[in-house]
Amino acid sequence: MWIRIPGNNKYASWLPGVLALVWLALVSSPVAAASPAPAPAAAPAAKEPQASEVAFIGKFACPVKRQVVLPFPGVITGIQVQPGQKVNAGDTLALYSLSPDATLAVHRRLSPPQIKDLEAKLADVERALSQADAKQREVAQLAAKKLAPPQTLAQVDKERQILARQRGAVQARLQQERQFAADDLRILKGQLGDSLNSKQMPKEGALKAPIDGYVVYTHPDLREGAELEANAIAFQIGVMDPMVVKAQVHEMESQQMAVGDQAEISPESIPGRKFAAQVSRLSWVPIKAGMEQPTYYEAEFQVPNPELTLKEGMKVRVVLRKSK
Repeated sequence: MWIRIPGNNKYASWLPGVLALVWLALVSSPVAAASPAPAPAAAPAAKEPQASEVAFIGKFACPVKRQVVLPFPGVITGIQVQPGQKVNAGDTLALYSLSPDATLAVHRRLSPPQIKDLEAKLADVERALSQADAKQREVAQLAAKKLAPPQTLAQVDKERQILARQRGAVQARLQQERQFAADDLRILKGQLGDSLNSKQMPKEGALKAPIDGYVVYTHPDLREGAELEANAIAFQIGVMDPMVVKAQVHEMESQQMAVGDQAEISPESIPGRKFAAQVSRLSWVPIKAGMEQPTYYEAEFQVPNPELTLKEGMKVRVVLRKSK
């Protein structure tokens, strides 16, 4: 590009170069060379909720289990049930005959000697009190006639009051012992039959079921003709439907659990079978509170067992899933 300058101009020789530099500066400026703005980045896709899985090992147990204890040493004369059999409360499980020593002990319990001693003591106190009443009346008559000093009447009244208090104490003790004897008789009738009394002893005693349930345990020596010691556990009756799984849960896992959460139970002895369960109980007290040991809490899971497939002691894997 050339610009004509009239006349004699001394700057005419370098003016084309200046104009060329200005043109280059305009072409290379940020405004002239601005590139199109980049497209906005796409928003990140929403994450789907993840599930938190807690797994641990536990064992099946009966939620309620009661023991049937042989109250006296004796010989088993009959067995009415087998392991796994369903029973109702009050059903006879086995029969037994008492040993001679146990029979003598039962006779003594039916006729407590302390009751007879208290009855004799009460009779003596009442006789002495009757004599004190007669003496009081006699002294009162003499005192009224000025034939006995007032001190004598006061002494007789004091002796009578002492005998009256003594009679009250003996009566209270006798009533208490009679109540104990009545309660003991009810216990003996539950163990040996309703026909039991101080004059008649049944030939056999009966072991009865304390609750509705199933026979989950029998004594290993329990059979007809076997002799067992007193307080031997002859049977255990347990509730089998539902069952519970007892597990030890670490303190971090216990924070992810709540009563009512759903879980899945997989017994090791039944491969491929899974059972639905529900958290039924969470302990708030650790199993061991030692500072040097990890803290674990006991958790229970309730599992329906209508087919009685699940048994006490079976080892299982428990999986608890919760949405984060």
